[in-house]
Amino acid sequence: MPAADTKTDSFTHPARGWTGRVRGGVLGNWIFIALVRLCGLRAAYLLLAFVSPYYLLFAPAARRASVEYRQRLGCGRRSWLARLWGTYRHFFSFGQMLLDRVAILSGRADAFHFELDGEEHIREALDEGNGAVVVSVHCGNWEAAAQLLRRFNVPVNVVAYQGETAPIRRLFEKADKARDFSLIEVGRSPDASIAIMAALRRGEVVAMHADRVTDDGGVLVPFLGAAARFPTGPFNVAAVSGAPLIHAFAMREGTYRYHFYAYPHEHLDFARRKQRAGILRASVRRFVKRLEEKLRQYPLQWNNFYPFWQAGHDAEEGSLA
Repeated sequence: MPAADTKTDSFTHPARGWTGRVRGGVLGNWIFIALVRLCGLRAAYLLLAFVSPYYLLFAPAARRASVEYRQRLGCGRRSWLARLWGTYRHFFSFGQMLLDRVAILSGRADAFHFELDGEEHIREALDEGNGAVVVSVHCGNWEAAAQLLRRFNVPVNVVAYQGETAPIRRLFEKADKARDFSLIEVGRSPDASIAIMAALRRGEVVAMHADRVTDDGGVLVPFLGAAARFPTGPFNVAAVSGAPLIHAFAMREGTYRYHFYAYPHEHLDFARRKQRAGILRASVRRFVKRLEEKLRQYPLQWNNFYPFWQAGHDAEEGSLA
């Protein structure tokens, strides 16, 4: 694993480059969506194998982010040819999960096999009657997780930042005709927090991501040996609402196969204001440690292709906005 000293690490970055938009444009995404619908996933994977090299050549920032991530994970310090092959596999794996998303949300979810570990933890949390905050990140396939959560016979709400251009959004809205969950958009309306709390009061599931910070907020915690900033929104929501917080990941294990992991729920209590920062950071760290475990088990399923680690910060010194 790379050294944890972020002050001398050549792979640290001062700012993020995530925009919330997919690549490929309307035509490129339309071709893949049509191919999945007409010919199935394997045909789309075949085309993807020829498209992925394009990003090796023309997406240098994403390529560097992939190399950085894999080096931090301990599997990237090899020859340049081996690093290039590793990056290609990383891009290809990401593309496969995007195509799986199209298949699942366009009505082919029944073709997938989902293995579920921790079903009892979700049921125990929902039995409390305060809904549940299910927290995950952009690794594996969160759309698969959202569809799977409907087996608990409660409405599922996914909180998501929508940064796509209007044409791309319309394209995916048409493709997602079989989506079995509701979207709560953040970044476009101040009413998102009201919708989140209302869903929890109704006893529903609210699924939130805890890896992409859209401003200067969040908390710095150690992640794969260096300081990285993670948002605190899901953890604050759980504390304020009294809803149980569940860590969950949906990881791809092959064509039409996913493995869903859910962990025992926890409750956050901010009754003592002076201890709020410490409680919040400790909860984020517990989640990040589980994330690290999953990434070591599924190393190609980290789906953040932009500078993630923070320059000029000690991995052990977190700060809250």
